[in-house]
Amino acid sequence: MNSFQTIEEVNGYFEKQLESLYEKYTAQLQIVEKNKIQIYTTLQKKYEEQLIALEQLKQNEENDLKQNCALAVDKIKFLFENKKQIILEKYKSEYNEEVKGYKQNKVQLLEQMQSEERAVFKNYQHQQVEKSRCLITDFEQRLDELHSELLNLCEIYEQQFSILEEKHEEKCELIEQKRDEAIEKILDSEIASQNQLENQLFEKLQDLNEKIDQQQDTLERDFIEKEHSLEEMVNTECEKIEVDYEQKCNKVYEQQEQALAQFD
Repeated sequence: MNSFQTIEEVNGYFEKQLESLYEKYTAQLQIVEKNKIQIYTTLQKKYEEQLIALEQLKQNEENDLKQNCALAVDKIKFLFENKKQIILEKYKSEYNEEVKGYKQNKVQLLEQMQSEERAVFKNYQHQQVEKSRCLITDFEQRLDELHSELLNLCEIYEQQFSILEEKHEEKCELIEQKRDEAIEKILDSEIASQNQLENQLFEKLQDLNEKIDQQQDTLERDFIEKEHSLEEMVNTECEKIEVDYEQKCNKVYEQQEQALAQFD
């Protein structure tokens, strides 16, 4: 131990010792605080980067889901457009066949009527040759009969033409009705398929949001745990420094008391 001549020398010496200890103590605390700030800054930066990456991942997956859904909708539209064209071609062909059959039946009926008209004229001419010497009154009577017979024939065939026309119109209406019903069924199926895709997209987006939310919660909990661990580590380190400082100060106090005891 140093040799002191006066009490003032003792007190001055040990005050310097205490000041030196205090400077070392505060320097250690500053180092701990500086390290704490650096570690916390690193943790915070990493946490924010993870959140940004997670948000970007969410955005990318959302875009992929929406893009895939849009492609699927386009495929459905293309598929059902083809089906619609097939149906239109089918009923167009059926309609053309009906029109063709109607025209053929009409021509046949017209030819049949003309044939019967020629038969009536031929029969009339044949009778006129046989009765060429008949009176004028007989001739007029036969002409009236011919006219009446032709009128009856026209009425019969007009009815047949009318029936043929009516059946043709009914058949065309039926073809159009079947076509419209088939097209409507296709459109309903297309809408149902698109709605199903949209519902699936909505569910997938919900699942994605839930997954991302869970991952964000995990990141947040992990960050908070690390923050707490850092705080505990810093507190523990500060407590050690403080205990060490107090022990050294107490030792200085003891040495000061021993040095002062020689003046008693």
